[in-house]
Amino acid sequence: MRLAPRFQVAAVSHVGRRRNNEDFHRVLRLDVPPGNLFLLAVADGMGGMEAGEWASKVAIEALSEAAKAYAEYLRVGRPAVGLKRVMEKALALAQRRVEQEAKKPGRRGMGSTLTALLYGDWLKEGVVGHIGDSRAYLFGPGGLRRLTEDHSWVAERLREGVLTKTEAEHHPYRNVLTRALGLPEARFDLLEVRLPPGEGVLLVTDGLYGLVPEEEWRLGRDLQGSLEALVAEALRRGGDDNVTAVALRAE
Repeated sequence: MRLAPRFQVAAVSHVGRRRNNEDFHRVLRLDVPPGNLFLLAVADGMGGMEAGEWASKVAIEALSEAAKAYAEYLRVGRPAVGLKRVMEKALALAQRRVEQEAKKPGRRGMGSTLTALLYGDWLKEGVVGHIGDSRAYLFGPGGLRRLTEDHSWVAERLREGVLTKTEAEHHPYRNVLTRALGLPEARFDLLEVRLPPGEGVLLVTDGLYGLVPEEEWRLGRDLQGSLEALVAEALRRGGDDNVTAVALRAE
């Protein structure tokens, strides 16, 4: 679907072979005086069943609330605040909300990954906020480049050279997170991005890259169709996890 003349967005999520979809995603376009403010986000909840579902939803609802508040701030004519600062506040709000919910019966121990893009088209720039092992990629005519690093035990050992890529792919601790919303003193990565015409940002949960290697991904002119094809391939290869992907591309 097209939300603005110069941008194309797409989103798809599938429960896979799981009973519940603990992934949650959001695509927002907010009209502000200078132009359009886009929010794209994916979250992969943990904690089992309803707790995981609730954690990812709470995280993205908090992020959406912060983005809408910033849009309203701009609409009433207040001076613009840097998107990096807005993202920092949004992620901090998401952390507080998940921590609060995790204190309730039946939700103890819940948490979530969160990877999001806040992009102002009038600025021609945006910021990616990230915690956990969902991922953000930059894509375009020059190919695909991962922007984020996984916050997981296996990914850290891989970066240290303790494990090989093959060992990491099959390690029993590959899903153990070292950073996530809901864990004490959550720390986020922030990355600034610019999108020249033809380039975009792709956000995915591990249900996609865990089954379909990055080198096989193809993002063509039909962005929605491309994401649907990627998710379909993950399902064809077993679909043993929830699969979610969202993307924004400058036209």
